[in-house]
Amino acid sequence: MSRSLLPVLVLASFLAAACGEPKPTAPRAPAPAAAKPAATPAPPPAAAPEAEVAYSSVGKRDPFKSFLGDLRASTGAVVTRCNTPLGRFELDQLRLVAVITGLADPMAMVEAPTGVGYSIRKGACIGKNGGVVATIRTGEVVVTEWAMRADGTREKTETALRLPKEQSLNLEE
Repeated sequence: MSRSLLPVLVLASFLAAACGEPKPTAPRAPAPAAAKPAATPAPPPAAAPEAEVAYSSVGKRDPFKSFLGDLRASTGAVVTRCNTPLGRFELDQLRLVAVITGLADPMAMVEAPTGVGYSIRKGACIGKNGGVVATIRTGEVVVTEWAMRADGTREKTETALRLPKEQSLNLEE
């Protein structure tokens, strides 16, 4: 019985020591008297001088701007959009409706998704990517586009808009 009583007594003595009187706190300094004459304040203690960091963005590219925008601004000659009504649509949205090739300057007609028809000639700007009509042949129109790659080079792509099979009749023969 004395063995089971020993841990209880040790625990009770620790609790008694922990719950004893609170430690006395240091007395507070008296408030300064307002009647003292104003003295010059002492300078704060000198801290070790921190290394001054200066950053200059002169000559550096803005990381939040597209590098393609910088490339366009530097070359100035890159055409990426058409200011014509046909510049609002992708090439695959346009439908070739008619082709007239018997003239000295052949022409064609494309229909926009809105149902409006537009006549085009060689050199006309067409499509969102700034495509140019390269050639107009019997039953098709070839559009050349310049696509900008991620590395800054330009790639030439040619897309052919063709008439549906039943409308492509060869009337020249």
